[in-house]
Amino acid sequence: MQAETTSSRFPASDALLERARRVIPTGVWGHNRFPAFLSPGRYPVFARSAHGARFVDADGREYIDYVCGYGAMITGFANPEVDAAAARRMALGDCLNQPTETSVLLAERLTSMIPDMAWSGFGKNGSDAVSTAFLIARAHTGRRRVVCVNGAYHGSHSWCNWCNFGAGRPEEDSAMVLRVDWNDIAGLRALFEREGNDIAAVLMTPFHHPIGARAELPSEGWWPAVQATCREWGALLLIDDVRAGFRLDLAGSHHHFGFSPDLVCLSKALANTHPLSAVLGSERCREAAEQVFAAGTFWSASAPMAAALVNLEILSEPGRFEGMQERARALCDGLIGRAEAVGLTLEVTGPRTMPTLTFADDADNAVINAFAEAMVERGVFVHPSHNLFFSAAHGDEEVDETLQATSAALEAIAHVRAS
Repeated sequence: MQAETTSSRFPASDALLERARRVIPTGVWGHNRFPAFLSPGRYPVFARSAHGARFVDADGREYIDYVCGYGAMITGFANPEVDAAAARRMALGDCLNQPTETSVLLAERLTSMIPDMAWSGFGKNGSDAVSTAFLIARAHTGRRRVVCVNGAYHGSHSWCNWCNFGAGRPEEDSAMVLRVDWNDIAGLRALFEREGNDIAAVLMTPFHHPIGARAELPSEGWWPAVQATCREWGALLLIDDVRAGFRLDLAGSHHHFGFSPDLVCLSKALANTHPLSAVLGSERCREAAEQVFAAGTFWSASAPMAAALVNLEILSEPGRFEGMQERARALCDGLIGRAEAVGLTLEVTGPRTMPTLTFADDADNAVINAFAEAMVERGVFVHPSHNLFFSAAHGDEEVDETLQATSAALEAIAHVRAS
């Protein structure tokens, strides 16, 4: 997919994109090409810097950011405490032949924070964590298959991409994946009745957050049924908490929803923009974790681990997490109210710290696309088809400015629709 260059609002980004296309496929590698490539000229393609809850694009325009590096930022871009800890460790050497004490300290911290987790291993990104967890589940059970939810995303490794994620992904790569609909207890049980003797694990997010669709919370009986079914058939319960981790509950999103997984996958907000992931496991999975081989040259790099330790300290400060929750609720309530004031129905689904925004009667996504573009034009960066992220760096000032921009954006959309 390629964008048409424009000179409308982002000349520096346009120039960078023209250069980048000569040396980088499409000019922007990976998921960062969206949504700019879907609506050329309406979103910045390149960023220059960021601080707190705001970033500056290549043209010098500043935005209040609600994508937060796709969730990697939770205590502020360029957080001086977090980054200083990483720099101190970096000055002693980052990626060494052996791990450092920092890995032990972080594993101790994580297992003390997250109930029922007895050990932790590390990687660099969410795909590392999820694939390692599946590997451990297979080693523990001696089985092959994994159950996932239709429409869920669990990383870029080919085995877990059964959705249409582009070329180079033959269907047989994900042949070991069995699918069930979210909150479909009967469907889950029927699946186990057919395939249970070969199911190593159930891999799910704590709530359903598909790309480009409404988020869905678990029904009252969903997690008890999932956990009971796994126990009955001897499968492991794996929770992909990569996207939601530390935004629902510092003890893990499973703690927020009241169930106990066997393995927990973390990344994104763990080290506040520093590249790090973790797999945490229960005691009964320890032997399998010791038997498998999963590795990466940079998995034991110590600077991101030092960043994570300070990041978790900041999030654990009295009132810090609670304040983030309160301001996120205020923002979402304000968004809904301002839409109602101009005759539009804005639907906010999912937890308020990572809400998904959709509009009623918007089957072709024209309204949400127009809203996102209008917000970006007014200095607030939101994504039209991905859930948003709220952080501890978003203060009352950012919330107020965002709601002012929302009123202006929605009034403009309502006027266009009425004409």
